[in-house]
Amino acid sequence: MGINATMEIGKNGLNVFRSATAVVSQNIANVSTPGYSRQKAIIETSPVSMLAGFTLGTGAMITSVDRFYDGLLQQQMASSETTLGYDSTKSTVLQQIEPAFNEISTAGTGAAISNFFVAWQDLTNNPGGTAERQSVLSNAQILADEFHSTSKTLSDTVSLQNSSLVPVIDSINATIKDIAKLNAQVSSTDLVAGNANEVKDKRDLLVRQLAKQIGITSTENSDGTTDIKLADGGGALVTGGAFGTLSLNKTNPNSFVVQLTPAGGAPPPVTVTPTTGSLGATLALRDSILPGYQAQLDSLATTLAAEVNKQHMAGFDLNGNLGIALFDPAATTAATFGINPAMNSTTLIAASSNTSAAGDNINAVTIAGLQSQRLMSGNTLTFNGFWNGLVSQVGLNVSSSKTNVTQDEAFSNQLHILRDTNSGVSLDQELSDLMMYQRSYQACAQVITTATSMMDTVLGIIR
Repeated sequence: MGINATMEIGKNGLNVFRSATAVVSQNIANVSTPGYSRQKAIIETSPVSMLAGFTLGTGAMITSVDRFYDGLLQQQMASSETTLGYDSTKSTVLQQIEPAFNEISTAGTGAAISNFFVAWQDLTNNPGGTAERQSVLSNAQILADEFHSTSKTLSDTVSLQNSSLVPVIDSINATIKDIAKLNAQVSSTDLVAGNANEVKDKRDLLVRQLAKQIGITSTENSDGTTDIKLADGGGALVTGGAFGTLSLNKTNPNSFVVQLTPAGGAPPPVTVTPTTGSLGATLALRDSILPGYQAQLDSLATTLAAEVNKQHMAGFDLNGNLGIALFDPAATTAATFGINPAMNSTTLIAASSNTSAAGDNINAVTIAGLQSQRLMSGNTLTFNGFWNGLVSQVGLNVSSSKTNVTQDEAFSNQLHILRDTNSGVSLDQELSDLMMYQRSYQACAQVITTATSMMDTVLGIIR
């Protein structure tokens, strides 16, 4: 090996360790960058050369700059984000409606039901009393107000879920577009044998963010790009640099329908029903969870009105006339529950069971006794028992959703710790590598210095 070859090896070494130092510097600079994966310069020996029948080394070279990346862990993190997105969205909304079902001793729908029947019980002691009759009407109105308030809370929350689909869909589309754009950058960089590690990190972070919003499946391609499909239905969201678009069919303003124009597809869009991620939770809350509560509330209100009206119309008022419906017979929901507009006088309250006995309290006693009768859920629960069951159901669902979020966050954090262990930047390791590359660079510089000195010696001999 000649002196020139020695100098060439030293020069190559300077280039190698300068580049390796740059990689370490990049790691250190991005120690706190979200989604960044640690990189490492892969140093190998340069191709050997033949000299006088001997194979001699030609130094070292950097063959690639690899990132510490675990594809399986990326899939697991995306899946955990999807579950967390669903549970956290559900938990947040359920906590918003929980106050409407919080029962305290003197207020709430349950207390209003009890007070309404207590007013009838008081009327039995003085069936002709104006104050007692007014108390019945007043408590009937309070009960109506409680039904209206709870029903409005549920209906407003349903409407909010529907309207929130607009920004959610816009956010998802923006993320999908950005992922496709980064895919295109990765592909173009790969064609010129460049390093797209940072671009891949940004894309993978966006994939995890997208997974929190909507359930997806992803596939890594040989060119470094990632294809993404909708978990529900399999429609293509991203294919290489092409991207699909989610949209809302607003034909029914109260219930938008989610549609997808797949990547590379042509209109018209197809209807999809996401069931996972925050979008899936929003749709489930709007279409089933909250309407389920509303249906039970409506059942309670309409059954109570029907039973009271039936018995009230079997009695007689102070004028000896057959009783009329106490509650509006046209009401079919908790939102429309109310006192019959024709019930405009306390004298119309039918406390008597006898047309000729205005002071009779038999019908009032019967109506008061409706509180203890099992008239709900297939004649298995009282009115208060049914309401308490609904309150318990909401409370349990809120508690369960909070627990799920806590567990989801713990699992997600565990996966992030695993990722940091595998792909995160360790300053101790980077500083150790930095010192090693620094010493190696100095050693290569010394090789060149030594070779130069040898060359000077040879030239001095020639002179």
